[in-house]
Amino acid sequence: MFYLRTLFSAGIIAAALFSSMALYAAGMEPETSVVLLNMAEGGGSINVKNSDPQASLLHVTLYDLPDDKSGPQVIVTQPVARVEGGQQHRVRFVVSSAEPIKVEHFKRVIFEGIQQRHPGSQNIAFTVRQDLPVIIHPAGLPEVKDPWTGLKWTLKGKELTVTNPSPYIVRLSQQLQLLPSKTAATLAKTYILPGQTLSAKVAPTASLAGNTQIKLMPASRYGFQVDDYLAPLVNL
Repeated sequence: MFYLRTLFSAGIIAAALFSSMALYAAGMEPETSVVLLNMAEGGGSINVKNSDPQASLLHVTLYDLPDDKSGPQVIVTQPVARVEGGQQHRVRFVVSSAEPIKVEHFKRVIFEGIQQRHPGSQNIAFTVRQDLPVIIHPAGLPEVKDPWTGLKWTLKGKELTVTNPSPYIVRLSQQLQLLPSKTAATLAKTYILPGQTLSAKVAPTASLAGNTQIKLMPASRYGFQVDDYLAPLVNL
């Protein structure tokens, strides 16, 4: 009984503490799920909206991926900006490279809202970070809607690999299926860079003989899943 009374009292105290305290999320909302930068245009831009009713500082941070550090330089023209509540701010990116690039490159960008704290305020603000992919497209390279059709899938014994000989970044689900056996396989990443070869993980006890196709779930430029695609599987 004492234990129940203690819990009840603690609940009342907690309610009293939080009754005078407001909790809310302050976040920056990019207008798209990916940032596309075109070398022919010298870069690109994206609108970011402050979803909070109060003004916040928008902090933009770019970073390289471990497997694509040799890409062109990207600069945010205004990495820190004040954005009023409910308003949007246009973030511009400038791309430069000493040599013309021939394939697409991949980076990521973080949009974070930092809310100003007012003296004497009892509000607890939570900043929400948006981490988006950045795709850099070479000048003169035609746009394609289905770059996953150029992937090459091979099976040698128990080793399943995929190679991307195209100049395009391919985005896809990590989950694969070998056909006709319907054996499951898993990629380590959700993207394949130009010229990259990845190995897929398959259960050691799986029987891989006789499979002639791979069913993959590709994603569009903006990361949205499209129709499944059946690719030929070459047995070596």
